[in-house]
Amino acid sequence: MPSTPYTEYTSRPIPSTSTPPDILPPSVSLPLTGPHSAPVRSSARKESAEEELRLLRNRVRELEIEKEATNRRVRDLHAAIASGYPQTGIHPSGLPTPAPNTPNVDAFQESWNARTTARIRAFCSLNRAGNALCAWHDSRRERRAYPPRMAPPGHLNCGCTFEEALFEESLARHDVGSYHPGESVRMDPALRNPLLKLLKQRYGYRDGDFERDPITGIWVEGEGPSPWETRALSGNSKKRSDDRKI
Repeated sequence: MPSTPYTEYTSRPIPSTSTPPDILPPSVSLPLTGPHSAPVRSSARKESAEEELRLLRNRVRELEIEKEATNRRVRDLHAAIASGYPQTGIHPSGLPTPAPNTPNVDAFQESWNARTTARIRAFCSLNRAGNALCAWHDSRRERRAYPPRMAPPGHLNCGCTFEEALFEESLARHDVGSYHPGESVRMDPALRNPLLKLLKQRYGYRDGDFERDPITGIWVEGEGPSPWETRALSGNSKKRSDDRKI
């Protein structure tokens, strides 16, 4: 029979629109359920926790390295301060830059020692009774730690050291307490001595550090060794000592 559009249409097989229930297209995926789903989620959480722990440990190591570098820099700064060398400026790394000329450094150390010696003559010399007292004990009639002219080297008869007496005088010139006779406010040794100890341990303090320029390290005007040597030789400090209470 001749083909017609109707017969051509009806002769073609009609595809099945149903899919067997046990066969799924490969592109279809169903969520896992049942006893096998819990181990998968547990394993994922375990891997995430291990990764987080690893990152935290790495961060701890980095912080420890940074801490050690910071501590090393602090130690270098303390060593530079304790050395007492005059400084010419601040290095880009943050460390003080020492003066390039070593003989100048040695000369500065000699001048520093000469300044301290002159100040000891000015403030730690014996009075007419053979006593050398710090300002605090000089203003009080307390029992002396040592008999007249019997104090050990580096000590005053009141029991304080030369260093402590010079520290008190330096504080007074910076308006911390007072020093000269007639002034009522004094630096009690119970506060003065622990403060000096703390400054020495923490910053390597030496007598004269308060009178140096913090950047260049040189003496501020009028605080070098020459004025103090002149003062010690002039006899002014001896007159002041003779006027102390005996």
